[in-house]
Amino acid sequence: MDGSRSASILEQWLPRVHANPEDESVRLVMADQLLEVGDPLGEFIMLQCSAAPDPARIDALLAKHVRSWEQPLGGLVEPGTTRFERGLPVAVRMSREAARLIPLEPGPAWCSVREIDWAGVAWSVVHGQWLTHPHLRGVTRMRRVELFWARLMGQPPNVSRLELCGPVGPQVRGAPAAADVLDRLALLPSLSWLELRDAHVDDVSLCANSRLATKRVRLDIVDQGGWTLTVRPGAEVPIEATLMSERAIDAFERVLLAAEGFGTRGLRVRWERGLDAVRVERLRRAASGFSHVEWV
Repeated sequence: MDGSRSASILEQWLPRVHANPEDESVRLVMADQLLEVGDPLGEFIMLQCSAAPDPARIDALLAKHVRSWEQPLGGLVEPGTTRFERGLPVAVRMSREAARLIPLEPGPAWCSVREIDWAGVAWSVVHGQWLTHPHLRGVTRMRRVELFWARLMGQPPNVSRLELCGPVGPQVRGAPAAADVLDRLALLPSLSWLELRDAHVDDVSLCANSRLATKRVRLDIVDQGGWTLTVRPGAEVPIEATLMSERAIDAFERVLLAAEGFGTRGLRVRWERGLDAVRVERLRRAASGFSHVEWV
């Protein structure tokens, strides 16, 4: 590989690619020139843009070069975890070091990133400023944001899907989480989908009584292995609740009762097969406040 010529090509074309990340024709011109000088990034881009890609070859190139292709993102991402599409990074997992290494502004390599997995990284106010930078205008999804740090997130303009690590309820009662965190999240201008993982049954009431309930935001509230509640305000049946373990039936009854706070127009209930008649009747009573109930 001719390193100097490769660097010259990247210097010429990457600003154009970053300025128009959806324009595939620009990056294909760059890839073609990189191929001519033997740069493996050119082959990688061509393969990922191909209508019939070669997964084995793509994996081989990633195994050999992923660390160097991640370098333009700085030292903020967990090595080897970045997902690439059409040859450029689109999903990253932040490293534990990101809490202290976060720069005042992200470099242009971040322009193609669509998803950031924070993996429980501790935040500061600087992160909120960082997320509003134009180089992060393409970020629409953030995963595994700790509840406490969500208060410092500010209002990243294009984030439409956000995953919080819960639960909210117990933390609200005894701090460190502020009770108004859900109201703050309702101010995110593009938010259309909030996922709350490892939730507590009290989180259903907290969400129903927050400003989120007045917006057309999809909510997925999940007690891992116990129950799930999904609220889709525009759906024909707007609320769907699933009992995943018979052991969680007491909490699930409370979930069904609290779900009335989102409106009582329609509910769909799923549960494990094998519930006895007594437990099924308990669920029917808990869901009796809804005008329409579907049992699946």
